[in-house]
Amino acid sequence: MRRAALVLAVVAAACGGHHGDGGPPDAPFVFIAFPSTFQPFRTWTSFHSDGPPDNGTFPADTLGPRTQYINMLPPHGSTEFPIGTVIVEVRESQGNKIFAGVKRGFDFNSTGAKNWEWFELQEATTGEVTILWRGVGPPNGETYGGDPNGGCNTCHVQCGANNDYVCSPKLQLTSF
Repeated sequence: MRRAALVLAVVAAACGGHHGDGGPPDAPFVFIAFPSTFQPFRTWTSFHSDGPPDNGTFPADTLGPRTQYINMLPPHGSTEFPIGTVIVEVRESQGNKIFAGVKRGFDFNSTGAKNWEWFELQEATTGEVTILWRGVGPPNGETYGGDPNGGCNTCHVQCGANNDYVCSPKLQLTSF
């Protein structure tokens, strides 16, 4: 029994300090996504786009129709998306390839799109979502959305910190 209590205490401590958990307001908060995080994405707020992104920095095969899903809209006047934000993009022009960005926090990806972790997902016909890869970019030999350089940060850093590295014209912080 004592061992179980110790394990539970260690697990609770490892979860970190969420600002709403009674910890100090400057306590770090890290959001770690699991396959279950993405499971309900088709029920989230969504935005469909038929055209290319506005800034023209994307590879040609990423310019087609896409639907973006977001698990929570940022509060009005936000200058960043909150930690724990999950954005899923289904690219119809790429055979329904599914990519995602998760606002992880704690300076993750500090030399790229700061605090964002990138994913490629797969959705089974049953609706089950699995993670194909995750991290600051795809593994060697893989590409992200047709980027010949293979990295997510290539485009997202070009979109800039002024919209927290989110490129979508439909997900501009000034819109919320």
